[in-house]
Amino acid sequence: VLQFNKVGDYDVTPAIPENFTGCQFTQQIQKETYPDSILKTQARDKVHSLFHSLSSAITAPTGDYLLESAIKLFGEKTARFKEEYIKHSKKYYSIEPQEVDFQKCAEESRKEINSWVNTQTKGHIPNLLPEGSVDEATKMVLVNAVYFKGKWKTPFEKRPTRLYPFRVNRTQHIPVKMMYLRKKLNIGYIEDLKVQILELPYEGDVSMFLLLPDEIAEESTGLQLLESEINYDNLNKWTSKDIVAEDNVEVYMPQFKLEEHYELKSILRSMGMEDAFNEGQANFSGMSEGDDLFLSEVFHQATVDVNEEGTVAAAGTGAIMTGRTGHGGPQFVADHPFLFLIMHRITKSILFFGRFSLP
Repeated sequence: VLQFNKVGDYDVTPAIPENFTGCQFTQQIQKETYPDSILKTQARDKVHSLFHSLSSAITAPTGDYLLESAIKLFGEKTARFKEEYIKHSKKYYSIEPQEVDFQKCAEESRKEINSWVNTQTKGHIPNLLPEGSVDEATKMVLVNAVYFKGKWKTPFEKRPTRLYPFRVNRTQHIPVKMMYLRKKLNIGYIEDLKVQILELPYEGDVSMFLLLPDEIAEESTGLQLLESEINYDNLNKWTSKDIVAEDNVEVYMPQFKLEEHYELKSILRSMGMEDAFNEGQANFSGMSEGDDLFLSEVFHQATVDVNEEGTVAAAGTGAIMTGRTGHGGPQFVADHPFLFLIMHRITKSILFFGRFSLP
């Protein structure tokens, strides 16, 4: 949150160094190396308050798009969460940590957690924790599930969807259902990376941005150079009016639905979050009356559904000719691997970031 929104509407507290990442700042707080205890408390409260404001702005029900988020801690019932921690969890995150019986009823606890996630995401994520993911040694699990579905501000054309070749690499093609749209849209070009960028607005304050390299390399997706340049500052620059401008664009884009499940323990540890996962080193004394609590695993699942609004699909075959179109505007033909991100425009927050490379 600290890095992610430093140029948006939600500023970090001036006492926090601007070049700190969230993990670095968290480590300073946890290890009590923050320069002043009062500043440490103020900074901690500021972070929680900012996150609450940001989350509320993004997930506020508008009727324009659906964003369901479920995040919760489930701890072994012997953990005995502190009342102060429960109070702050409710205040800032609208959640309450839950005690379950991992020691005696691990499988029942797993099903209970999945049932909660399923309810929170209105049935879109029914099985976040796979079988065997928790056992009697599990002490605490953090779950996070997000589901997004939006309505295009301008829907793709309601015509029979045809099958077109999607170039996985220079030698492999896979047929995909391709959507079509011709509309005035924001489009741009990143010269040094040879990448097109297109904005597809949803109803409301959310847009999808597509990043499409000109070419794909032999036996690869062609995304390596682009991915190596991904950071928040570049994304903010590429999606700005300095790069994109309105033009009459002809768009070809695959239908796709992505469901990705992650166990984030190894990833978070590689980012510097070590102590939380180590029995004997983890310090959750601010959360629990017990002294043996540590984080066993972090589960995350994201689901993105991209399709034509109201389209009836019908199989066929076809080909796409690239270049300038008959109406004189540019083409955006996503018939090879691309990156996509879904951004809340007001807060500059990236809700989803993904890669479409293999249908």
